[in-house]
Amino acid sequence: MEQKYTIRDIARISGFSFKTVSRVINEDKNVKSSTRDKIRQVIADTNFKPNIYARNLNQKTNKNILVSIRKTHGQNTTQWFDYLMSFMIREANAKNYTILQEVIYDDFDLGNSMLEKSGGYIDVLVLFYLQENDKRIELAEKSRIPFISFEKNPLAPLSISNNNRSGMREAGEFLFGRELASICLLLGAEIDVNVERADAIKEVYARSGIPLERLEVVYGMNNLETIRRFVDGRIEQGNLPQVFFVSGDEKAIAVYSSLHTHGLSIPQDVSVIGFDNIPISQYYCPPLTTMGQDFERLAREMFAVIGKLIDGDKNVASVQVEPRLIVRDSVR
Repeated sequence: MEQKYTIRDIARISGFSFKTVSRVINEDKNVKSSTRDKIRQVIADTNFKPNIYARNLNQKTNKNILVSIRKTHGQNTTQWFDYLMSFMIREANAKNYTILQEVIYDDFDLGNSMLEKSGGYIDVLVLFYLQENDKRIELAEKSRIPFISFEKNPLAPLSISNNNRSGMREAGEFLFGRELASICLLLGAEIDVNVERADAIKEVYARSGIPLERLEVVYGMNNLETIRRFVDGRIEQGNLPQVFFVSGDEKAIAVYSSLHTHGLSIPQDVSVIGFDNIPISQYYCPPLTTMGQDFERLAREMFAVIGKLIDGDKNVASVQVEPRLIVRDSVR
């Protein structure tokens, strides 16, 4: 198979900078003819095909913000992200930024990503679901693209996040106040944000003097079918908690489905609480009690940080936004 070269490869082989190669590709007249000839020869030798999309980005007068989401195979689309993205787009439009979005599942996908092929035209990178040794950070640093993480992560110096600890503490204290201490916490992958949520509710147990054995933390609940099978199993075993606490309103529907199929009522037999407050959660039957993210403020704070990065402002710091408990009818 013929090797596919990137603009970065052409820069490396020719010995010129990324920016100089870009100027030649975009037919900038302010390049020495000898430099132009050498770069064009490398392009011809490698059969390099310029990325037309990247060229279009280069011709824009506004700034380009790339939102990169890493997912796991089998992970359901997350409505909370779509809702957050609607506010992000509004903020971007107000500031005359172009917002771009792409999803990757593993590092192999990065070979054809905008980050790899068009990195020189990205002004700020927003990373979702960082993982250890995340190659997206390596690519960003290589292209000198400032980046921020959604949710705190030690890999990223800057982040916009929910205050997950305070949110989980408030939810735990609310449940304990209703004498509901047998909780099964359903989380996705064992990533930093989910570990933080688990640790926070454990702190509530410790502070309240309630045995930690009454809390069950279950990771790997990444999609609706997995959650449905898990709850089905607990019902069949006769091993139900007082509360299913689902990290993600969208996933709570699978708990509802299993309980209703087995003739159980919410909240009379089992209470259910979520985390997000996506718009549809108020239309569940019964309406879902949830720890609500302030999506509008998260987007606003994110673009305030992005603006400072673009302006080269050194006075920039991470931001945490307080979630808010929304009490509805799914908790007795």
